[in-house]
Amino acid sequence: MNEHNLAEKEDAFKLIREVGENPSLNQRLLSRRLNISLGKTNYLLRKLAQKGIIKIVNFSKKPDKAKKLQYILTQKGMEEQMALTVHFLKAKEKEYRRLKEDYERQTSNRVQ
Repeated sequence: MNEHNLAEKEDAFKLIREVGENPSLNQRLLSRRLNISLGKTNYLLRKLAQKGIIKIVNFSKKPDKAKKLQYILTQKGMEEQMALTVHFLKAKEKEYRRLKEDYERQTSNRVQ
């Protein structure tokens, strides 16, 4: 997996988590909370909606006013959140092991 895909997966994971915790957040607030551009937020929301991970609901009463959207995490989205959580935990555990081995190798070289 290249670094770009990993970063996008991580941003999608964070976005799924934010939507799950607070579906009333708009794109601008999601963008600020995740520290990503508004365009990337829009792109990720649309991509996640196409995959059925989130549902975008328009609850505007007046068509002449700005759209009021709500982002709802679907059952598939909850499953995806769980799968991504497991993926990132495994990646962090692998990174921890590598760092621990590097540390042990360096400290054993100093003793000798």
